[in-house]
Amino acid sequence: MKTDIESAYIVLESRNPAAVNHYFGDVIGLMPGAPTPGGASTWRADGKAQRVVLKEGSANDATSIGFELASRQALDAAIARLRKLGLEPVAATPAQNQERRVKDMVCVPSPWGVEVELVLGLEEAATPFASSAYPHGFVTGSQGFGHFVFGVTDADVYEASCKFALDGLGLKLSDTLRLPMGPVELKVSFFHCNARHHSLAVAHIPAPVLPQKLHHINFEVKQVADVGAAFERALAAGTPLANMLGQHENDGMVSFYSVGPDGWQVEVGATGRQITDHWDDVREYNRISIWGHQPPAVFAQMQGVGAPAAAPVPETV
Repeated sequence: MKTDIESAYIVLESRNPAAVNHYFGDVIGLMPGAPTPGGASTWRADGKAQRVVLKEGSANDATSIGFELASRQALDAAIARLRKLGLEPVAATPAQNQERRVKDMVCVPSPWGVEVELVLGLEEAATPFASSAYPHGFVTGSQGFGHFVFGVTDADVYEASCKFALDGLGLKLSDTLRLPMGPVELKVSFFHCNARHHSLAVAHIPAPVLPQKLHHINFEVKQVADVGAAFERALAAGTPLANMLGQHENDGMVSFYSVGPDGWQVEVGATGRQITDHWDDVREYNRISIWGHQPPAVFAQMQGVGAPAAAPVPETV
């Protein structure tokens, strides 16, 4: 499957980077990378120099995400699309390029409030990727780096975000989710740019306010056994779990969600469905998961009353 763009990295800002670094290394099982010239810590999931950049600051949230373009022509085409939307991508300085370890970069704000960085030449690491937690590694390569999911509370911002993803970045719609939640409705749009089912998703979450823009980061591993091992690491570490093991309806991912020290979540999963060259399955789903993905409180309630309780609507998107 020929692709011109793929997810490249995420930049996080934390008031407590030591705790987040511990979480990425000992719970999630990423490989530490070399610090950036500006002193940010980095984490690897493959042969690239950095897939996660973590800097100290007040946001406790994602501040940027990166997409790598396949060529200068592809970058120019993306810039032209964004200009048609009335946006003006700003060229990065040499220092900013060095901080991201890329050959070239332009930056543009997204409607969901996070800077999007379009880059060329994401640097390879000086050493091979190796993680004792994942001897088989992560699913990256031509599928890019996992996926990101962001939440917005305003319907107009949600629509603008979808337009930005489709008409600006040039992503394609994989499918959507509509889930009634009492008098309101959760809606999520999933976007792909290669064989990965979605590299980006944007959720309209009907709430007065959200604690963060970032809902979760996904790391896809190559076998379910690695998901189970990561689940046990999270349990052993006492890491809060947002959702227990389960399998999503739309992308087929067998996964679980743990909560990072700053409140956003990480999904570790396997068996993700892949997009074909002629994707014709743009469906609207009305449930998140085929099975599982229940919050731990559901199981605690079951044990407390001695009989299965009615499962609430899962919080995962």
